[in-house]
Amino acid sequence: MAEELDPKVLDRMKLLDRVAHERQVLEDLIIRYPRELEPYETLRSRVNQYAPDESAALRARFVGMAERNSDDPLALLLAAEALFGKDTAKSIRLLEDARTKAPNFPWLARSLGWPYFNGKTADAKKGKENLEAFFTMCPASTDGLAQWLLAKDPTLQPKVAAAVAAALRARLEKETDPTRLKDYKTLWGQEFRTRPPQEHEALRAQLRQDLKRLEALNPAGDAEWQALLINGYKQSGASKETITAMEDRLVREYPQSNEAYGIVSARWQTAHQEPGGQDGEAAWVTYQKEYEEALKQWIRNYPDDTYLQRYEWFDAIRQDETVSEKDGVAALDAFLAADRDFRGPAGMGTDFPNAAQFLIARGWQPARALDLLKQARTSIESDRGRDREDDNLTEDDLTSRRQWQTLQDQRLNGLLLEAAQQAGRPEEALKLRASIEAPLPEKKLQSEYWWNRARFEALQNHAQDALAYYQMALQSRIEPPKPFRGKLRDDLTAETRTLWKAQGGTETAWSVWSKAPSAGPEQPADGRWEKPTESVPAFELPDLSGKIWRLKDLQGKAVLINVWATWCGPCQAELPHLEKFYEKVKNRSDLQVLTFDIDENLGLVAPYLKEKGYTFPVLPAFSTGVLDDFAVPQTWVVDARGVWRWKQTGYVDGSDADFEKELLGRLDRTETSVVSRE
Repeated sequence: MAEELDPKVLDRMKLLDRVAHERQVLEDLIIRYPRELEPYETLRSRVNQYAPDESAALRARFVGMAERNSDDPLALLLAAEALFGKDTAKSIRLLEDARTKAPNFPWLARSLGWPYFNGKTADAKKGKENLEAFFTMCPASTDGLAQWLLAKDPTLQPKVAAAVAAALRARLEKETDPTRLKDYKTLWGQEFRTRPPQEHEALRAQLRQDLKRLEALNPAGDAEWQALLINGYKQSGASKETITAMEDRLVREYPQSNEAYGIVSARWQTAHQEPGGQDGEAAWVTYQKEYEEALKQWIRNYPDDTYLQRYEWFDAIRQDETVSEKDGVAALDAFLAADRDFRGPAGMGTDFPNAAQFLIARGWQPARALDLLKQARTSIESDRGRDREDDNLTEDDLTSRRQWQTLQDQRLNGLLLEAAQQAGRPEEALKLRASIEAPLPEKKLQSEYWWNRARFEALQNHAQDALAYYQMALQSRIEPPKPFRGKLRDDLTAETRTLWKAQGGTETAWSVWSKAPSAGPEQPADGRWEKPTESVPAFELPDLSGKIWRLKDLQGKAVLINVWATWCGPCQAELPHLEKFYEKVKNRSDLQVLTFDIDENLGLVAPYLKEKGYTFPVLPAFSTGVLDDFAVPQTWVVDARGVWRWKQTGYVDGSDADFEKELLGRLDRTETSVVSRE
């Protein structure tokens, strides 16, 4: 499988050729090794990912195998996995039945972990029992699903995960195969997560010994091997000079590798910081041109990086308002050709709307934009049809999905209406009536809702109705438009004003009509801040210095919590502002700033903080149970009674002064609210 399904080779194949090749290889392996699990699971995974229309047929095949071989635990396992999310109750019955028949077949316990850790069938006790059983039978396994479940269950960390790490270390210390030795990355992550912060320096010393052994075993490793060593040296706390020298070696010895591109592009980003919140449009134009010149060079120098070759140029051009129609359309054509050849239907739901938005924003080829959006809608509806089959979603899951689909529909409808207007095809809008006139959504989505209703009426030449809806869109905005890349653009106001003037409206009347109603004495607009409906996750966690922080001990203070990770780009932009804010308020007795880090490779965090000079408290939270599927970055505000008052997903952007004003205002309002209630 490693030879025939090499990801680097597969990534260069067109989608249809790739699907056919993978299918043939895996089917041949199933014939040759009918009792091996891996080819079956890989086949199911690949079909679900690249050929979802074939998933039902493959599921029926595996279920049929189980029906014909009801005493075969392998057949029962394959049918059960195929039924996850389709008939989850039956899936669990098959797995439990198979475990009775074959209690020493570890993969049954591993697979039972999934439904017992997720969705409506979640059962923490049974999930823990099955995962413990799996690792008892396979103590040094690096299976991806089992490792993920192990890391996400805090009750398994002190005992089970530590034992797994010990078993894995024992195995790797006898290993000499470089491919197997790459499992050290998994081991290091486990060890840092399962040992208290006070022991991390000892772990770094052990890690340095591991690295010496790895270098001796494979001194002439390829780019991927050298990248593993660099990752290890970063976790070991090696100096910046050591890391730079190792990166220089990789770039020198493997100048066209993906790993070399990652190093070179990261260094460029460090040397060319994006303009800040106070910089104007000219600074952004200069930055954009410099980035495009660098990107052209990278495209020439790194032919092996397929994402770079296929997609990154268009991603860059989308932000360039100075690009000519000829060059812009050429970039779009290349992007869509790559999308068709290598992503297929999987890319249509997101990539086609992005392509259409690029054309609409510039007024180019509106008929083509309209066609792209119609294809995207067909693809999205097909995906949703498959999603609706999932029978194991909780009410919270269903609510989140509905919210996402509403947001997706609003964006798509807005683009379709713009394209129909530009193309002079108002009849296309009539097809959207049911979606556009759907019930009013939650508050944060209402402005877009009214905006689409206004556009719909404007396309039907119902100017009075359109203006009424435009007014609602303006008044229901949760925050005023902010500059993007140094330029303030307010399409809603501009669009509304154009129609107002076309109806003979005067400037005097406009100033009255467009004025937002008073927010009242209560409070200013909340913008992207939301009021959580749940309680703040209770926590009792050590920071990286070993100090224990408990939510209950913080009562009496307003608490600001930032959720972040070292690999998160928006987090990297936000953290310098957070550090300056922390330095300003750290001595206040009524406020506390904390951060939750969700890095899986915890060993990277302390070196990262040291390199950046950050001093705010950092509580490792990846495998603690405090956080589960939280987007990053997030900012939370907890009041002095421990009530989770506000949360915001995304970077709190702006200058340091804006950042401070935003957060202090939110914290002070929280304190005032608590006092007034008392």
